[in-house]
Formats: sequence, structure tokens, C-alpha cells
Amino acid sequence: MPTTVAANPQPPAIATRERRRSSFWALTLGSIGVVYGDIGTSPLYALREAVNAASAGEVMSRDALLGVLSLILWALIIIVTLK
Repeated sequence: MPTTVAANPQPPAIATRERRRSSFWALTLGSIGVVYGDIGTSPLYALREAVNAASAGEVMSRDALLGVLSLILWALIIIVTLK
């Protein structure tokens, strides 16, 4: 009769700690994905609307475009910092 070898030769306490650690990092990565996924797509729509509002039906000037981009960039930095 052949002997069986345990699949996990580590003591239960170490295996449990490693499982918790891997679960923690999986949750961390998931939460970062949610935050940055939401933050990453919203500015695309906000940029389009801000550019349309800044141009007011006229040709968009370079200064207005840079102003809109600056506002969105700083808003993202503040949101990420506060979150």
C-alpha cells in the first residue's frame, strides 16, 4: 500500500497566515482597481463637457484647453489624496 504525502507540508498556523496575507493583497489590489477605475473613466466625460463649455461654440483656444486639463489634473490629485 503506497503512502500518501500531504499536499501542504507546512504547519497549519503558517499556512493560515500565508492565506490571510494573500487574501489581504488580493483585496488591496481589488480596491485599488475600483478606485482608480472609477477615477480613470469619469474625467474622460468631464473633460469633454468642460472643453465644450469653455469653447462656448467657438474654436477652442490653447489657454482654455490647458486650463481645463489643469483643473481636472488637480481635482484627481486631491481626490486620490483624500481617499
